[in-house]
Amino acid sequence: MPPNSPVSPAISARIIHGSLVLGVVLFWLVSWYVAQPTALPVSLLPDRRVLYIGLFLASATLFGAAMFTVNRLSPPARGMSQDDWWRINLGKAVLVWALVEAPTILGTVAYLLTRDFRALLATFTGLLFFGTYRPSRLFER
Repeated sequence: MPPNSPVSPAISARIIHGSLVLGVVLFWLVSWYVAQPTALPVSLLPDRRVLYIGLFLASATLFGAAMFTVNRLSPPARGMSQDDWWRINLGKAVLVWALVEAPTILGTVAYLLTRDFRALLATFTGLLFFGTYRPSRLFER
């Protein structure tokens, strides 16, 4: 590959996807390490039901928006290369991944505040969505 040739859109998609997943995992590990000795007292937090209902509503809305947006990706035409498909759909795929990442990060922040593993449900669900919406699966749709 010549030094001035552009990077393949398929490779760019894999790098972006991997960076987002790695960022979520690293953020969770750092928050787990930080939350061990320093969590807010329960008296300073809002009612946990309010926190969990808010997290559930935000997660459901954003995950639903991601599922709606992924259906708007154009299917690959007959004979279309993977690079051509990614050139057309990379922006939409990044939007889907951002919609999945937001509740994943929110769940991690809720865990950081409460040290309650139930808040990580959004984080684990987001990581499952990241696995479902990985670049190779999006192209196969």
